[in-house]
Amino acid sequence: MEIYRYVTEGSFDAYMWQTLETKARFIQQVMSGQTSVRTAEDLDGGALTYAEIKAIASGNPAVMEKVKIDTEIRKLDQLRAVHLNQQHSIRWQLRNLPEKIDDARETIAHLHADIATRDAHDGGEFTMTVGKQTFGGKGAREEAAKALVRAVLSRRDDYAPRLRASFRGFDILSRDKPGVPVPDLFIRCAGTYAAHLNADNPVGTMQSIEHTLRALDKAAEDESHHVERLEKTLTDYQAQANCPFEHEVRLKELLVRQDQLNAALDLDKSDAQAAEPAAANNEPVAAHSRSGPITLPAQRNSSAPRP
Repeated sequence: MEIYRYVTEGSFDAYMWQTLETKARFIQQVMSGQTSVRTAEDLDGGALTYAEIKAIASGNPAVMEKVKIDTEIRKLDQLRAVHLNQQHSIRWQLRNLPEKIDDARETIAHLHADIATRDAHDGGEFTMTVGKQTFGGKGAREEAAKALVRAVLSRRDDYAPRLRASFRGFDILSRDKPGVPVPDLFIRCAGTYAAHLNADNPVGTMQSIEHTLRALDKAAEDESHHVERLEKTLTDYQAQANCPFEHEVRLKELLVRQDQLNAALDLDKSDAQAAEPAAANNEPVAAHSRSGPITLPAQRNSSAPRP
């Protein structure tokens, strides 16, 4: 089956298709969830008033110009809302990025200090102190790992970090967590780093500690790149801050022309005449925004009985 659509140039058809486009835009905004503005256009935004229908019936070309201007104003209003949201986000980032950069630089300083501590204790045979006992020499690595796991699991009510051992200039700490079967394991010097406790494989616990110390170099490199990205982002936001809306002049010109067309089509006059009898009868008054009619509540008569 094929569907043919016929449109007559210069007729009422253009306004009808404009109304359908407005509705389709509204539905897409709601369904996609990708719009950056906080509100979507009203479905009644393109509704015709009696004055507009009268002007179209009379063949007034100003009506078609008004349709185009109303459409462009709606688009520019959306772009302006996006711009304002972006400027708000930029101001927020400008307040927070310097603190993030300082924190990252402090982290880098800690990492470099800990790398120096690790390297200063590199070489020679394995040595580790667990509690008051020091393990060194042949087979000391496995024995120290077993002693560390026993020390961590000996008390399961230490919810604050507790020192368990010392290794290569670093403190080894553990901390219990309610409802968690395996305590957290930390390595601390200038900075604090996580390791993994393996209760069934003490040597695996030792391997995790050594891996964490080896990974300090990569962590320092990654953090340096992170600072570079933050600094570039800060520079970009500083350049974008307080930038005016690029279509502001065009929007103002369109609003002036819209008011002129409304006056030429007697739209404002018709709205005022319609409001007078409604106000006299204490009925809801129909006001008009640029996008369509808005119903305002009627004022309560002071002599009317209250519920």
